[in-house]
Amino acid sequence: MATAEETRPTVSNPHRAPVTWSRWYWPLALVISGLLLFVAYLRQAWTSGVNSDGASNALQAWDMLHGNILLRGWTVTDISFYTIQLPELMVAEALRGLSPDVLHLTSALNYTLVVLGVAILARGDQRGRAGVVRALLAAGIMLAPTLGASTTAMLHDPDHTAIQIPLLAVWFLLDWDETRTVARWGVPVGVGALLLWAQIADSITLYEGAAPLVLVCAIRMYRARELRRRELSLVAASLVATGIAELVLKFIRHVGGFVLLQPQSTFYPIRFLYQNVWGMVEDLLTLFGADFSGDQVGASALVPLLHLVGVALAGWALVRAFRGFGQHGLAVQVLAVTSVVVLVAYVLRDQSGGGPHEMVGVLVACSVLAGRLLAEPLIRGRHLTVFALVLVFYAGCLGYNATQPAVVQDQSTQLATWLNDHGLTSGLAPYWEADSVTFDSQNRVTVAPVILNQAGELIGVNRASETAWFDPARYDARFVVVSPESLGCTGGSTAQWLAAVRTQFGAPARSYQVGEFQVLVWNQNLLNNLQEAPPGDTC
Repeated sequence: MATAEETRPTVSNPHRAPVTWSRWYWPLALVISGLLLFVAYLRQAWTSGVNSDGASNALQAWDMLHGNILLRGWTVTDISFYTIQLPELMVAEALRGLSPDVLHLTSALNYTLVVLGVAILARGDQRGRAGVVRALLAAGIMLAPTLGASTTAMLHDPDHTAIQIPLLAVWFLLDWDETRTVARWGVPVGVGALLLWAQIADSITLYEGAAPLVLVCAIRMYRARELRRRELSLVAASLVATGIAELVLKFIRHVGGFVLLQPQSTFYPIRFLYQNVWGMVEDLLTLFGADFSGDQVGASALVPLLHLVGVALAGWALVRAFRGFGQHGLAVQVLAVTSVVVLVAYVLRDQSGGGPHEMVGVLVACSVLAGRLLAEPLIRGRHLTVFALVLVFYAGCLGYNATQPAVVQDQSTQLATWLNDHGLTSGLAPYWEADSVTFDSQNRVTVAPVILNQAGELIGVNRASETAWFDPARYDARFVVVSPESLGCTGGSTAQWLAAVRTQFGAPARSYQVGEFQVLVWNQNLLNNLQEAPPGDTC
């Protein structure tokens, strides 16, 4: 017989929503996945050393952390990194000091956020199985960068990967706004602010953010045969953000802050464009982890060959995006156009300093398109089992990459330690050794970058360097590092460098061999006989 307690009627509270755990599945899955991915990407980032590009970013952040907020005296590259990567590095350096860990930490964090952002944007407002497939399909394509060149492009140094975070936020705002019947004024303001933030840090935002958005909005208004408020406001936001970003960078320079080199904007000769096309194909395969060129036929080629599945899915999604261009939402249209704009710009520009990192936006945009446009066809075609097997394989690749041994001490670190131990705290070296040795020594050894000019003289390189490094009143440079691996891009052969330094500085007092490096030492300050070059780029 039921008790009075059991038979008592249940009184529901109409103001209290029922407790359901389903609403927590998605955020909980994101948090757990993010932690696991961050650990895996951090361990994979440790498999490569630090080069001078990343080292210069870390040195700039260290200077900002110690009060030089505007980077007075610095000439940076054609990318400032000022509003995204440098603040990240400042926080990491405040916690970890000036060490290679800070670059690995920020690179792993950025790539983790990008993969999660791709999954969120691909899922959109889709719920249930379709939403899960969308997210996993998009994130799966980017899940496992292969060791080597793919790791270098996305996990080695900050470069263009971090810029995808504000761009993903821009695309998310566009997607969210289209679900509203009335355009919200806050959306173009938010888009403009994000594009401004991104473009101050990285000029590639023009190709991956502002230009595609303006182009798509113009196409939509042309097809509608009317000027529409939503599109006009987004065009205005993009143009205003681009203009303000230029003014901000000029203002920083005007008040004595860092000098930003002008981005390379030379068109490649038409008769040689086919070289850039094949270079683009190889770099795209590298981004997707599918560059099998040069691999022996066999088990070693299995990883890049199976990563071709991601390339195929991305290409299929891009074709679908343009075939039904008018039926898709604004975010999908912008993603499709972004991919094409970046590819065209890559082919047409002189790529003497290019590489896979210049096209990270294509990987991100096409991964989102694949999740958005291919999940439903895969479900209808009952291909989820095959998709799951490929995803498990990619996850296995990521696990394998994460278990590889870390680079404990590369050649640059060994040289920095040797120089510090021998009391050589200031000197000269080619660019690819200069900043990296300064960084690896934790700023105990200052090595200014130099190049061999056409007259056969060593001159200071005014790129990713500080003016003070070339001031004989502040630094007493007593050595020159000669590195056979980097001389090809900084002018001359080893013999020409040795002849040049003897002519310019006289015979060295001592000479040492430290690994692959020759270290020539003088009993005089070499900066007294060194001319600093005007701001300019070099490899």
